[in-house]
Amino acid sequence: MENTTENNFLGIEKVGKLMKMFAIPCVLSLIIQSLYNLVDQIYIGHCDTLGAAGNAATGIVYPLTIVALGIGLWIGDGCAACMSLNQGQGNTKGAAKSVGTALFYGTLASIVLMIICFALKDKILVAIGAYGDILDKSSEYANFIIGGFLFFTLACVLNPIIRADGSPKFAMLAMAIGAVINIALDPLFIFGFKMGMTGAALATFLGQLITFVLHVAYLFKSKTFKLKLADLAPKAKEIANILKFGVSSLLTQLAIVIISIVNNILLFKFSAGSGYDTAITQGVITLAFKVFGIVVSIAIGIASGAQPVIGYNYGAKKFDRVKKALLYMMIATIVVGLIATLIFEAFPQVFLFIFGNGGEGVDQEAYKEFTCLTFRIYLGFILFTCIIKNLAIFFQAIGSPIKATLISMARDVIFLVPLSIILANVGGISALLWSAPISDVLGFALALGLMLHALTVMKKAESQIVEGENTAQIKDSQQGVIVTLARQHGASGREIGKLLAERMNAPYYNKDLTLLTAQESGLSSEYVRDVEDGKLQKIETLYIGMDPTDQARQAQEKVLKAIAEKGGCVIVGRAADKVLAEYKPLKIFIHAPLEYRVERIMQKYGDSKEAAEEYVAKSDKRRASYYQLITGCKWGDFNNYDLTVDSSIGVENAVEVILQYMSKK
Repeated sequence: MENTTENNFLGIEKVGKLMKMFAIPCVLSLIIQSLYNLVDQIYIGHCDTLGAAGNAATGIVYPLTIVALGIGLWIGDGCAACMSLNQGQGNTKGAAKSVGTALFYGTLASIVLMIICFALKDKILVAIGAYGDILDKSSEYANFIIGGFLFFTLACVLNPIIRADGSPKFAMLAMAIGAVINIALDPLFIFGFKMGMTGAALATFLGQLITFVLHVAYLFKSKTFKLKLADLAPKAKEIANILKFGVSSLLTQLAIVIISIVNNILLFKFSAGSGYDTAITQGVITLAFKVFGIVVSIAIGIASGAQPVIGYNYGAKKFDRVKKALLYMMIATIVVGLIATLIFEAFPQVFLFIFGNGGEGVDQEAYKEFTCLTFRIYLGFILFTCIIKNLAIFFQAIGSPIKATLISMARDVIFLVPLSIILANVGGISALLWSAPISDVLGFALALGLMLHALTVMKKAESQIVEGENTAQIKDSQQGVIVTLARQHGASGREIGKLLAERMNAPYYNKDLTLLTAQESGLSSEYVRDVEDGKLQKIETLYIGMDPTDQARQAQEKVLKAIAEKGGCVIVGRAADKVLAEYKPLKIFIHAPLEYRVERIMQKYGDSKEAAEEYVAKSDKRRASYYQLITGCKWGDFNNYDLTVDSSIGVENAVEVILQYMSKK
């Protein structure tokens, strides 16, 4: 079986061309999302009656918005991952159920969040760091922002779903239209109708409402699923999978919430002794945070564009292409980071032009001084931040989610939050500003060390690659029974399958399935084996079908069906009983008492009893996880099989039982 152009696309096209193809839409999409958090600041900053205090108020409300965003992305990204798996299985009904479940729980979560925020609004705002005029303005601004959580959260749920459905341009356009409406209405409401903070919030609310309407309208013309009313019924099992796959998106947003809240509280506490009014410190930090988000979004967009290229070629063991994509990603990011740093250090006054001079009642010189100080110090090492975010996505792409999470969380939570608290208490506001660049340096050192280690591992693996990897081919067969054989670890499943195939005079497939899948997908057999063993997690990517773990599973399904078309055979594992359901296979599950299986492992490998028990438990857990992931069913549930056999009666006796069953069946 030869590779298709579709499978080889990421492995043969020029790396630079692939990077441009994927990165540019990613960057644009993320910038548009960031604009929602930035637009209000520009007009509020230029309104004399709002100014710095108004921007400080939006900074107070900002964590609440991020919580709503986090919930939306948690459910939306998780649903997109489930859709990807369902699409790989050709299960359009399953995809629709995932979407319906996401919409139901997204609606429920956003309503609960709205109720909590409205009921405790002022208490929450005070706890975050609001007081006096800033509290009044943040409370006013929060009314429409909280009131729009239903539309905002559900749009965030639907956006990744639409991308997963194969319409990333529509997803980006829907966000862009909402952002443009927000930009257009802000000056009308703030200056024309003199609505102040309410006008800014209303403009955001209407932009989000239009974005939501466009996203909902898409559901009536979706490509890979057709949503029905019944799909909206709550499904606990489905939401559990969705939340599992999307949790990393939530954690990323929660880190932003923690940083924002800690900053606001510290600025409220220490501004009095710094010579700067709280409205100035909170307002300027809010602006810096939003500008920071724009720059980092560009870096993340570049890395997200490189992600499918790196992920596929790492799985295919084409490490030269992995390193080339990493190099291009780093060069582009460094250019962006250096340009941003140059602006922050040499021309911080430009942000006074963009965001205004602080408004009425604000010490203009103090505002200017603190703005320049903040952008020069707090954002001074943003280049390192960009690289940190890049490398987190790099590790996610090569199947190292723990390292990816560590890198992502280290700078924002492990270093920045404690340093902010310590430095603020030691040296006040001026010292607090240094928490970010110090965290950038520490986070960069950690990320760089892990990257260098990864490159060393790749270099070692590269030297061990043997040209002309073993190949396999689908064997000739004749009409007959297709037997799928699932088995507990240590239950002699392979031996039973092989002997059964000999007695049936039919082909036997086990390890050669891995090679056939590798040939079909273009990935290495080692990578495919790790996917089969459940050692690799699904990669979150903005592009459906670009996850190499999904590609491996889809290639294996194609191989299994090609084998079934040939005729009778015996297939061990790979969830073949469900994948080949249309061929009506004989589904067998081989099991045995734990003591019997442990004893076999001890004899075969010379392991201790404890080691054998641990190995059996881990192997069975991985098989159960893989089976559930592929089929949505419970592995080992006797109701899923035609025949279950206790192999402790012996391999030959087990085969006789199966043959007798087949003859009577």
